[in-house]
Amino acid sequence: MTYQAPRDGAPVYELNTRIRYSEVDHRGTLTIPALINCFQDCSTFQSAEIGMNIGKLHEERQGWVLTHWQIVIDRYPGLCEHVVVGTFPSSFKGVAATRFFYMRDAQGELIARARSTWAFMDFRKGRLMRPDPELVKAYGTAEPLEMPDEERRVRVPAASTPCEPLTVRLHQIDTNEHVNNGQYVQMALEVLPRELDPASIRVDYRRAAVLDDTIYPMVGQEDGRFVVALNGSDGEPYAMVEFTSAA
Repeated sequence: MTYQAPRDGAPVYELNTRIRYSEVDHRGTLTIPALINCFQDCSTFQSAEIGMNIGKLHEERQGWVLTHWQIVIDRYPGLCEHVVVGTFPSSFKGVAATRFFYMRDAQGELIARARSTWAFMDFRKGRLMRPDPELVKAYGTAEPLEMPDEERRVRVPAASTPCEPLTVRLHQIDTNEHVNNGQYVQMALEVLPRELDPASIRVDYRRAAVLDDTIYPMVGQEDGRFVVALNGSDGEPYAMVEFTSAA
């Protein structure tokens, strides 16, 4: 699929970059966690550009919390390849927002694209809140990317197998003092076959894990997809991660 350039004035932020050695696997292709990091970095840079950086929101004890990913991967780019990473919001409704991401090659062909949903939090009061209208205005919105239809929730297969527990380590913690969103996907990959090259990934984020929490992965497989439930000791999930192979 060829990427369609945004209309003039559309609030699309783009980052020209290359695939780094630190971002590839043993085959020399971009890893899934590295792709997610590229997307995450791009939106962080956009926020900084419009004056809504992490430090400013932290001072106000407010911020966006990721609730869902849908990622479609057309191919895995190789080491040193030139790519463009882009992002933009498509809608703000009440406490929620939808943001799209993409990675394209030098010829404009899409490599990967993603839809994400977010909720705005007042961390001081521990509840959702509407973002300030000036914040919403600063971001603006653009037309959504074309994405496959999906079920809203990641569905867990009836038969799932428990795996060895994982302990949250310091390197997995981000500036919110929680496990970084991409790290849940990395944890899920750790309990799956090594040569897994999914064409799509979906993640439901249910609650935040913190340093020294123990996570109990449960793995299920059906209809060409793996689902990893990353549960707490109470059996309730922190996140549900689904990997689907190409049809």
